[in-house]
Amino acid sequence: MWTRRLFSGYEFITDKNFSGKIFFGFLLSAVAVLALLQWLPLANAMALVVLAGALWGYQTLPLNRWQRSMLWFLLVSLAFWIATYKPEGFLYPFVFDLPGESDLAPRYEFFANFGKGLCGLLLLYFFWPRRRANEFVAAPKYQFFIALVAPAAVIVVAVPALDLYLQPKDIEQILLFAIGNLLIISVAEEVFMRLLLQQSIRNAIAVFTINRWVQELVSLLVVTAIFVAVHSGLSGATIWVYTLAGFLYGLSYTLSKNICYPIMIHFFVNQIHFSFLTYPLG
Repeated sequence: MWTRRLFSGYEFITDKNFSGKIFFGFLLSAVAVLALLQWLPLANAMALVVLAGALWGYQTLPLNRWQRSMLWFLLVSLAFWIATYKPEGFLYPFVFDLPGESDLAPRYEFFANFGKGLCGLLLLYFFWPRRRANEFVAAPKYQFFIALVAPAAVIVVAVPALDLYLQPKDIEQILLFAIGNLLIISVAEEVFMRLLLQQSIRNAIAVFTINRWVQELVSLLVVTAIFVAVHSGLSGATIWVYTLAGFLYGLSYTLSKNICYPIMIHFFVNQIHFSFLTYPLG
């Protein structure tokens, strides 16, 4: 029953009056505890509270088009800042590292970015998709097809393009990365890209045209470009691999209007890459 509601319906978060009290209680408690433990920068903690208030206003207040547009730009800027800002000298809690070729420095370190994770949960709560009557949604068989094929397609292209080779990790590292990959990376990034950006851009375009191809394709391509742009330091073949990944993540949302699909695809691409292949890139 739960999985059917999760993947075929949009009823997961319905009663805002009831669930809102529980959610905000959890959010404020988590932010306060993490800030006191110094696992979350104080600036990010304060910004999360501001973001929660701005999201509430965006979803509930009777705003005109220009007010909503200005508030949307604020939400995008604030969410991105919370997820990426780290004060000088501050480190999020260390989870694990991968040893380098020498003992001087590890080749990769994983830290629990609680700011990014909480920001993702906050956006997910307020932007959980509810289909509009005129929105395009593909048949379920196409939704499942892209969800099954997309992770394999990205990995198959990435291995030769990025010269990846077999590099299996320890089971403990795989499990720790899986938790962070889901709660901090995949959920936060896909909710930001699909619900805050792609769906909002699609809705804005729908005000000016009823052409579904324009609505869906323009929003998909714009957010794919943004997805590539925010992964700084990309060059050469890496750009094309990230373009393919971003496009397929977005396409799965375009076909389903269900945030679970891009989260699932993003999770499996990251997990397969980390668990069995050269990590990190370059």
